[in-house]
Amino acid sequence: MSIKPTYLTLKGEGLGLKRDSRMVVSNADITVSSTGLTGLIGANGSGKTSLISMLAGLTVPDYGVVSLTDHAGRVASRKQIGLMMQKPVIMRRSVYRNCEYVLSALNIPLSERADRIMAGLALMELEHYAQQDARTLSSGEQQRMALARVLMASPGVLLCDEATSNLDPKSTQMIEAVIMDKAAAGMPVLWVTHNLAQLRRLARQVVFMQKGEILANQNLDDFFHTPACSDVAEYLAYERI
Repeated sequence: MSIKPTYLTLKGEGLGLKRDSRMVVSNADITVSSTGLTGLIGANGSGKTSLISMLAGLTVPDYGVVSLTDHAGRVASRKQIGLMMQKPVIMRRSVYRNCEYVLSALNIPLSERADRIMAGLALMELEHYAQQDARTLSSGEQQRMALARVLMASPGVLLCDEATSNLDPKSTQMIEAVIMDKAAAGMPVLWVTHNLAQLRRLARQVVFMQKGEILANQNLDDFFHTPACSDVAEYLAYERI
C-alpha cells in the first residue's frame, strides 16, 4: 500500500465485562504493540471475542480502560483500529463499492480512494473481481476482500478474530503471508486462533485465556516449552491429542 500508517499501541488495563451477573472477562491486562504478532488463544467461551470487542471499541467494558496511543504517548483515534472478524460483513454491492464504503466512512479523500482500493485488491489477488457482486465470491475470497478492505484504510493496529477459520488453503496462506509481512514491517497485530500450528507459524508472543481470565502472556517458545501454569499445560496436552 502506498500510504504508510502510523503504528500505535493498544492497551487494555483491568478490563472486565459482565453479562447476566456473570463475568465473561475479568481483570484482563493486554498490550498490542510493534513487537511482532501477538497470538490470543483459549478454548471456546474463554472470553477471547469479548476481549477483542472491548479493545476494538465495539463493547464498553464494565471495568478497566482501553487506550490507544502513538509513540509519543499521544491519544489516537479509535478509527485507526483495524478489525477483521471470522465472518465479515458483506454488503449488497460490488467488491469495489464494498471497499469504497469503508473509505468513505473514514473520510478518506475521494481523490485517494480508487488507488487505495485497487492496490488493496491487488494485494489479495482480487483486482479482477472489482466490479463483481461481493456476495458471489467464495468464502475465502470474501475474507481476502475483508482483509484488503481493512488494510486500505491504513490502520495503526490490527485485530483479527479467527480470520482464517474454515477457509481454503490458498486463502489461508495468502492471508497469513500478508499479515506476517505487515507485522514484520511494524504493524501491531493481535491474532485470535484455535490452531496451534498456525500459532507457531505466526506468533512471537502468546496470550492464553481461560474462563474470562488471562492466565499466561509468554513468548512463543516459553509458551510451548515452559508453560506459565498447569492450565496452559493441560490445554496444550488436550489440543495435541
